[in-house]
Amino acid sequence: MPDTILIIGSGDEKLKKFLTKMGHDLIVSDDGMDLAERLAGQIIDLAILEGSAEDTSVELCSFLRTDEVTKEVPILFVSHSGLQESEIKERGIDLVEYIESPYSVGSMVSRVATMLRLRKFAGKDEEKASLGEVNAALRDLNERFKKELDEARHIQQSLLPKSLPKDDRFDMAASYEPLEEVGGDWFYIEKKESGKIAVQIADVTGHGLSAAFIGSMTKLAMVAANKELPHELLEEMNRLMAPQIPDGKFVTMFSYLYDPETGHMHYARGGHPPGLLLKRAEGEVVELKGDGFAVGFFDEGMYTAHETEMAPGDILVVMTDALPEGQNMSGEYYGFEHMSKLMRESSPDISCGKLLKEIIVDFEKFRDGRVLKDDTTLIALKRLK
Repeated sequence: MPDTILIIGSGDEKLKKFLTKMGHDLIVSDDGMDLAERLAGQIIDLAILEGSAEDTSVELCSFLRTDEVTKEVPILFVSHSGLQESEIKERGIDLVEYIESPYSVGSMVSRVATMLRLRKFAGKDEEKASLGEVNAALRDLNERFKKELDEARHIQQSLLPKSLPKDDRFDMAASYEPLEEVGGDWFYIEKKESGKIAVQIADVTGHGLSAAFIGSMTKLAMVAANKELPHELLEEMNRLMAPQIPDGKFVTMFSYLYDPETGHMHYARGGHPPGLLLKRAEGEVVELKGDGFAVGFFDEGMYTAHETEMAPGDILVVMTDALPEGQNMSGEYYGFEHMSKLMRESSPDISCGKLLKEIIVDFEKFRDGRVLKDDTTLIALKRLK
């Protein structure tokens, strides 16, 4: 069932179009004056409220906390003034997050997705079934889907590389841990005819059979695209997938092409976490970013071409979002700081495999028992000479 988002006071048609493309149902109120009528009989999952110069937005925020439909719904407040934030906090209105205007559509969509995900995690099960009824339902469900999950697992395993390229000029390692029998993560590494190393890491929305199926589509699109430069590859994959992929489904990707002879790298990103590049000589970690929406998300998707150099000793780590979005018991995010610190402080002779193990151990220690909600995939590349 799609999430329903209430949007008040926003004229951002591009944002509305993208949220609809993601599969969300939208209830739009231009000025909030018709809220009582619009909310009747509705179930709202998130409210986006655009601050206004007339300061009516603070009153609307208060109204949302008194209305039965929205009193426990998280609010994403688009702030035009720090005074508005201060007044909302002074009134004790809770479950409000702030994003400053002007914002990018990408940052807004990312924040919306995170808030909806966290709302689901915090939700309470309202079913009143007995333990016996639950157990019987689970047995039926296991019997019903066991065969499909086994097949999906085989499909997903066939998408992953059987081995990693080996060369005395670089070291590589990959770590892949699906959350369930079948996950939404996918990666592929191959040595091209040119001798360059092409790496793709992707995160398919959802889990289970549908994720495995879309993962298959992604690999087929990669092969059919037949492009070597990352931004051209993502653009062609998007062109092939966007008309076919269902609404609400998409694939975030980070793609790079590494030349082991020179250490030169081309890279591009589609809605995916940035890569972390340790510049060993400088003792710093640089985030490799790039513009571009998730593959299959938007028909006219464009991807920015970027280049960088890896010197001997430099290490690049790319990952899916389970690590940066992972939280501990206090609700703090693991983010990129922990990984960056580990990379900076790592021994110059550390192998990629050992580095990934240290990152995973540190991540587990940080979570301190909090349940993981997503697949975890990392790929490390180190230039040796």
